[in-house]
Amino acid sequence: MDPVSSIRKLGFRKWYERELIKGHAALVTLFLCGLLVAALMEQLNLRNFGWSSIPPLGVMMAAGAIGCISWRSYITILERAERYGERSNCPKCDTYGRFKVISTGLDEMGAAAQAVAPLGAAWMQVECRKCAATWRMPD
Repeated sequence: MDPVSSIRKLGFRKWYERELIKGHAALVTLFLCGLLVAALMEQLNLRNFGWSSIPPLGVMMAAGAIGCISWRSYITILERAERYGERSNCPKCDTYGRFKVISTGLDEMGAAAQAVAPLGAAWMQVECRKCAATWRMPD
């Protein structure tokens, strides 16, 4: 689910908390994959390399791939949470995370730039629930 839909459904504070939980779950997955790779590397015997060495090697490769995916997920999730979190205070009354989403969109960028960094082009127009001030986030 995209951030705007999640923020509309859950509210910013719950969305932010869930993003941090998802991000750190990905970091724990990366750590466990690293431990698995290290343990299997220690078990692997290159002197007597044969058919018995192929399953641990395959598991090592799978754990390495899962670890790489987990690292990318961790970085992406935390970057997104940080971008929205930096602008979640009302500029008028300084209330944190109490706003409703009015509109959303993408900045005009080239198709190649949006394909590489769609997060950098996304924005939301929000309104404070306390003082009704509006602002654009992230910006």
